Amino acid sequence: MIAVIALEGVMAAGTDLRRAQPTKWGRPLYEALATQFRMIAFTQADPEIAQWWLKQESLRGWAAVMTQEPYLDYASWKVRQIEDFLAEGWEVGLVIDVDAGVLERVTELGVLTMALSYPTTKVGFKQHESSPRPWADVSGTL
Repeated sequence: MIAVIALEGVMAAGTDLRRAQPTKWGRPLYEALATQFRMIAFTQADPEIAQWWLKQESLRGWAAVMTQEPYLDYASWKVRQIEDFLAEGWEVGLVIDVDAGVLERVTELGVLTMALSYPTTKVGFKQHESSPRPWADVSGTL
């Protein structure tokens, strides 16, 4: 069974792998999935750049690193690849991407998907209230 991950946005924080930093959740996600799936990466980058980036981040052991073909836009290419995998009889167990449109189309093919989205605020961030709540109100909710 295979799992497909889009490098840009999921593993790399950015679209240019020559300058992209790894996401903080990329390595644990890869390591967990690699125990159960053969991993395939989708990327817009040149194959040599994608291989270099994965080597730099010590993310080895990919079954394949596939690069977008120029005749389709990236979203359509990703869906087309999944369609081809299924047509060839591969069992696609999971697709992880940041593009909700891609995931919607892949879900319609009967494949489990996972949407990865970026947090909009820092962990623990809370909007300031106009005045502090009285201690009696706070302790009553505990």
